[in-house]
Amino acid sequence: MRKGSVAAGVVALLFGGSMVAAACAPIGTPPSTTHFINPCATQAGITCDSVTGHMASRPTGAATLNKLAIVFNGSGAQPLGYSKLQSTLAAAGFHVIGLRYASSTGTGAACPQANALADPDCHRSFRSELTFGEGVNDPSGTPYNSPAVSIDLKNSVSNRLYQLVQALIGSYPTEGWEQYQQRTGPVCNTVNTTYGACELDWSKVVVVGHSLGAGEALYLSKFRNAARVSMVSGPFDEYNDGVTITVAPWIAEGGFATSPSKMFGLTHLGENNYAAQSAAWTTLGMAVPQVSVDSNLPPYGASQQLTTNQTPACLTDPTPKHNSTGQDLCVPGPPYLATAWKFMAGA
Repeated sequence: MRKGSVAAGVVALLFGGSMVAAACAPIGTPPSTTHFINPCATQAGITCDSVTGHMASRPTGAATLNKLAIVFNGSGAQPLGYSKLQSTLAAAGFHVIGLRYASSTGTGAACPQANALADPDCHRSFRSELTFGEGVNDPSGTPYNSPAVSIDLKNSVSNRLYQLVQALIGSYPTEGWEQYQQRTGPVCNTVNTTYGACELDWSKVVVVGHSLGAGEALYLSKFRNAARVSMVSGPFDEYNDGVTITVAPWIAEGGFATSPSKMFGLTHLGENNYAAQSAAWTTLGMAVPQVSVDSNLPPYGASQQLTTNQTPACLTDPTPKHNSTGQDLCVPGPPYLATAWKFMAGA
């Protein structure tokens, strides 16, 4: 997977009086209602970002869906490289967060094929530390520590997300971010004591991810009853020796808080991990047969497994077909997959 796609330029990260210069600008054009937020501006102890940080956009279309779409980038990438996807969802009526999280280590690097026998449940410890923090109890009460990463509680996906939503409410009180917390007016009804922030109303949250981020969206849905799960070219939580595909135990065992009926996937027929992704989706119970978005329109015959075979816009990219489903430089057209993205997110 390639680094986030950005062009030369300078973007300033502004939040609560803090500013960090970043030598990057989006390939896609974020709407004017997008805020670039340095993670360390939301809470002491969260690592500062030298690139572009979080992205947060309020709806730009005529209608507001009163739903929050959280977008997780692929490994080594950043929210700015997914401006087309985020702008598409904002235009469809979503509040959108492109969460800057610890995504430098990919699933394949954390749990290589050699681990299949020695540590078959490697993916669970990797995902748990990424999502909740090293040695932090997950919602079932179990702590995990992956040897592949070192992510403390403050820099976990969960804490970064909770603190960002709280900060958005404080800094942009007229934009409607408060509706995504479990609150009655100004009063929080449920505090997540682990992260010291108001719990999200997950019934209004759609989790969207590409590549590494697809697995992250799915892992969150194991513990949170989200409105929708949208997996783009992922997850990568499988072992594939070229003969046998073994889906990670945390997927195969089921028991998800989010019903598989609310899970959707999109992949390119020519990408290397196509077979493994398909195996994971089928294991989850996502409806088949697979349907091509190239020649069909929503609701795609009620299938939850979607495919494309379009030519990527980035033929010099190391993994063009894989990145053509989500990253700005690789997505064909204006973007070609906007209809599929919106359908998967429930627009």
